[in-house]
Amino acid sequence: MSFKASYEFLFVGRDENSFLENYSYDLFQEHGDKSGQIFINLEVQNNHVDAEEIGSVIYETMQKFFFEDVAVDAYTRFEAALKSINNVLKEFKSQKTSGYIGNLNIIIAAIVGDDLFLTQCGDAEAYLIRKRYVSIVSEGLDDNSDQEGDIFSSIASGTIEAGDFVLFSSTRLLRYISKTDLAQAVTKKSISESLSDVQDTISTEILGRVGLTGILFAKADPSDIASIEEGVDRATKSILEGDPVSVSARKETLTGKFLSVFKRSRRSEVYYNGRENSVLKFFANLWNGLFSKGFGKDKILALLILLIVVLTVGIVFANSQSSKKEEIERLDGILLGVHEKIAEAETKGAYDKDVAKEILDKAYLDAKSVFDSEFYREKASMYLIQIEETRDKLDNVKRIENPKLLADLSAKRSDVNALGFALVNDRAFVYEYNALYELVLDQVSDPLTVDEDEQVIAATGFDDRGSVVFLTNSGKLIEYKDGTMDFMDTDDGAFHRGTRLTAWSNKIYLLDTVNSQIWRYTYKGARGKFGVAEPYITDETDVTSAEDFAIDSNVYVLLNSGDINKFYAGAKTEFYINNAPFNPFKDPQVIYTDEKLGEIYVLDSKEARVLVFLKDSQTGNVTYHQQYLFDGIGEIRDLYVDPDTKKLYVLTESKVFEIDI
Repeated sequence: MSFKASYEFLFVGRDENSFLENYSYDLFQEHGDKSGQIFINLEVQNNHVDAEEIGSVIYETMQKFFFEDVAVDAYTRFEAALKSINNVLKEFKSQKTSGYIGNLNIIIAAIVGDDLFLTQCGDAEAYLIRKRYVSIVSEGLDDNSDQEGDIFSSIASGTIEAGDFVLFSSTRLLRYISKTDLAQAVTKKSISESLSDVQDTISTEILGRVGLTGILFAKADPSDIASIEEGVDRATKSILEGDPVSVSARKETLTGKFLSVFKRSRRSEVYYNGRENSVLKFFANLWNGLFSKGFGKDKILALLILLIVVLTVGIVFANSQSSKKEEIERLDGILLGVHEKIAEAETKGAYDKDVAKEILDKAYLDAKSVFDSEFYREKASMYLIQIEETRDKLDNVKRIENPKLLADLSAKRSDVNALGFALVNDRAFVYEYNALYELVLDQVSDPLTVDEDEQVIAATGFDDRGSVVFLTNSGKLIEYKDGTMDFMDTDDGAFHRGTRLTAWSNKIYLLDTVNSQIWRYTYKGARGKFGVAEPYITDETDVTSAEDFAIDSNVYVLLNSGDINKFYAGAKTEFYINNAPFNPFKDPQVIYTDEKLGEIYVLDSKEARVLVFLKDSQTGNVTYHQQYLFDGIGEIRDLYVDPDTKKLYVLTESKVFEIDI
């Protein structure tokens, strides 16, 4: 059965650190609908240099091998194409010193007739919405890592029905939208409306950037196929980015139709059948008849004209070759300068990091200019990689490729969406929006429900009472103590609304970004509740952009720009970060320290890196020391450090990892 596969692409959110792209291709013009269509939804994180090349090589390899012989069974073609992609990516990795090419979140799908084949890696997911029921059709494809190191190791397949809506996403959408809301969003008459509804739902929750591909299937009648065939020569591949508020319209003539055909470059014999062929035929006829009837003034004039044309063409060709040679020599000189700059930066970085940073920035711009030119792209790419490796070396970056898995919360709840840690004396807890888990060594307790109606947004350990205190999105505080959950009271009658909270001694500090204040509540044990709210910040310091804060007798406030404000006794103090890292914060979410630690830890969440700053007790400032970059574990939600065992713990949406520091 033939289907019309209407589709649209949409990018939601903004994140300069990730490369997102959508690809589609088919060969209807040459082989009919049995040849199939391919779709690729791709995100490459933490590798700006190679991201576009990785996307292109995956797309081109899939296109080449899947359509190599359309007479072969579709599953066999899909499997062969994936094997070729795996081999190409292995080769790409082997060229890297670290073997790291970024975090890949990719869906690759093929549709042949009414059969859908797909594979997946990373956080990318595919959803099938059929009759208001949502299925995660990519679930489990990336569960078992392949011993041979293949990126794509499993294939899912199934049959498409008329009315089905397939949605590809570069991240796990169900973190931000329920299955019910997703099903309701895609029941619109157009794909654009459906994707816009999805965007409206997730835009306030999502932290980074997401690429979406929506495909709606309907039966195709003969008139649809005929109209497609008429327009197929005018079609082209269209990879379009949506703006933050709407789905981008396709530019070509096949908008919303069954096909998106990539216009391949014409072969030379076809090209010269046009105007070029007429020119060649003219000169051939002129040459053949030039001396057929002897010499004459007209023929001598024609011969002179022909000689002038030949000389002109020769001169133009010689000039172009000379210009090409000069351009190659110029680019070669630029790359030689890049090589020298890298060596100079490595030397000066040992004693003047700011100067080294300026040198590497110049080297990067030079290498990028060569990479964007016609020549030396591969050599320039190697220098770009070397520049990043030099920055990592000078920043003392430690790549953590195989952190120890301490606990898997999904064993207790399959759809767990962990938010953070809460530490109470020597006990460690993990919380999510309505549940609390205790970690005992490498074991996880069964989840305890916080409240049926309230949604938790933050929590802290309250050592003074040996309890965990939760902050809800409605502005309430709930305490877990001695196995029970109870709402907490204040003399004000209600707590100020906040985004984060931290305990210190017998006080709870509440970050209020709306009113640019940190409220301090003192617990009155005799009365079993908090006193009135006291404003902690005593000056006019703006903390409306604050993401988190930590206390070690001083209060450190982390802003979304990556800046840190330090307060003592409510007043902002002078505070400097010395030896700042090369790469600034992209998504600073958590700051962690306490009175036992000589360091401040800052979590760059989407980057999956933890930056360490050493406290200077004499100046009160901090000095950047090193960073831990976690490869392949996804977004990190929270962290804490055990000062006694010297271990760092990080939390993803479902797992707790441990490393020695």
